Amino acid sequence: MGRPGWRAALALVAGFAVLTWVLAAGAFLDADLAVRDWSDAHRPEPARLVAKTVYFLGSANLIAAILLVVALLLAARDRTARPVLLVLVTAATSYVAVVPLKVATDRSAPHAPWPDAVELFANDAGWSYPSGHAVNTMIWYPVLVVLVERALRRPLPTIVRRTILIAPVLIVSAAITYLGFHWLTDSVAGVLLGAALWLGLRDVSLDGAGSPSPASR
Repeated sequence: MGRPGWRAALALVAGFAVLTWVLAAGAFLDADLAVRDWSDAHRPEPARLVAKTVYFLGSANLIAAILLVVALLLAARDRTARPVLLVLVTAATSYVAVVPLKVATDRSAPHAPWPDAVELFANDAGWSYPSGHAVNTMIWYPVLVVLVERALRRPLPTIVRRTILIAPVLIVSAAITYLGFHWLTDSVAGVLLGAALWLGLRDVSLDGAGSPSPASR
């Protein structure tokens, strides 16, 4: 990662740390509660079903399985392990970075039965912060772009690339918040953390160049 990449990654990590600190101090909790309550009051069944369907766009198990198959096919075609390495390193990085943070921050989901569920460092059983689904959209869809461009042996059109990188982030973040699976700030934290992780992961990209950055493409 070049110096600008490190600076951007550090800025994103700092943003995540600041958000965590202010949440722990009680800031934005009222906004989280207001968004949860509004969503609960405006969730007709058709909208719930749509949100529940698009929610799976942030499932690491689903995305990783599909991309691993694609990577194996590319590895066989091009006689290189780099596609598979990219998928495996992305999966490992996501797990190592996200799970300890979820355990450490002890934040419960919006519909947990505890009165202090919205607070950080409040419930040992809480696994809500940061949102793993939001992180997944930030790190897995750039991998998808890298693999598709490798398969096609040419870059995707800019509008297609941007849509793949941006749309899942917005859709999944909205869905998990609307469904009450996560607090709004869980999603924001996941986006910040995921963007920082991808800035490191893109150095593992195929041929060492051409990997997309969610923030710059």
